[in-house]
Amino acid sequence: MADTMTISPNEVRSVLSKHMLTDGYEMVLDLEESEGAYLYDSKSGKRYLDFFTFFASNPLGMNHPKIAGDDDFMSKLGRVAINKPSNSDIYTKDMAEFMESFDRVGIPDYMPYSFFISGGALAVENAMKVAFDWKVQKNFQKGYREEKGHKVLHFEKAFHGRSGYTLSVTNTVPNKVKYFPKFDWPRVISPAMTFPATKENIQETVQQEDLAITQAERYFEQFKDDIACILIEPIQGEGGDRHFRPEFHQALRDLADKHEALLIYDEVQTGVGMTGKFWAHEHFVKPDILAFGK
Repeated sequence: MADTMTISPNEVRSVLSKHMLTDGYEMVLDLEESEGAYLYDSKSGKRYLDFFTFFASNPLGMNHPKIAGDDDFMSKLGRVAINKPSNSDIYTKDMAEFMESFDRVGIPDYMPYSFFISGGALAVENAMKVAFDWKVQKNFQKGYREEKGHKVLHFEKAFHGRSGYTLSVTNTVPNKVKYFPKFDWPRVISPAMTFPATKENIQETVQQEDLAITQAERYFEQFKDDIACILIEPIQGEGGDRHFRPEFHQALRDLADKHEALLIYDEVQTGVGMTGKFWAHEHFVKPDILAFGK
């Protein structure tokens, strides 16, 4: 069917600005002409090398030939998109084929179970909900008669999203969470590495790691049985591409085990091959819960 729309590239911004905030880039992306790592601006006719990838949600580039050039796949994708079945209740061959492929390439044998939801923030939020449910029930088994286990230990310079629970753990740019109600959950310093990794810089990092673990231990003592999980990005993204030493990841794993808390890795920015392994945590330790989405 022919495209009946007549909006020109020069009109796009004015049309959109009537109904939504338009403080984004000046370019008007051409979804057909863009290819690979290059974005085509239909206003100027220029091509731009893409270092953005739509907040790291398009790592394969534009119109990848093995996707856009596969008529059968595009037909299947369109069929699923226009019907949008509720996969948690209604099962399809398409979903089973996806799960089989995902299991083959992306599901670690030590994390066999999946829960699907739309987007990264909601993935992190539901990871926290799993931890709350687990910790509260565990405390009931220990003899508690009221709910306990509703806190999340998290880190400075973290970004985990801007919805619901994630507002309480995101702390990069203040304006992103300002004026919204938040929980006062325990937050510790973020002992990222300083590069180059000289002897002096490593020594300073180790000191910061020790301080972070000391702070965390104090919180576990202060909020006994009330911390459900430790939440961290394996590599902090929006916080400034901040890397942690493997020893610190191991210390967090040990801390979680010691205090019966779940270790949650937020791999929204680092997952699906972005670090040389399918999941970034494979460089470090095994988490209890992995959150990913785009």
